[in-house]
Amino acid sequence: MNITPFIKDMCSDETININGKDMPIAYWNLVITKRDLSMWCKFGMKPHRHWKVSDAKKYFGIKGSKETLYNDFIEKYGHLIPSTEGK
Repeated sequence: MNITPFIKDMCSDETININGKDMPIAYWNLVITKRDLSMWCKFGMKPHRHWKVSDAKKYFGIKGSKETLYNDFIEKYGHLIPSTEGK
């Protein structure tokens, strides 16, 4: 198994303060990357001018073109964050 920066962050106790509450940095990066990859893969928009898809690929250890990249990421995301559909 390849140890990615995301796995390292999952194992650390590092947090970030979001709206007055602490959140694990890995969880924050997961949520923000979902937003960013959705914008890039579905609409062809860069979330901000310094954003690079290669940074997301390296952080999560994913590869591929827009379609495979997004699908692989969403699969990982679904394993880590349970779906709230139908609730």
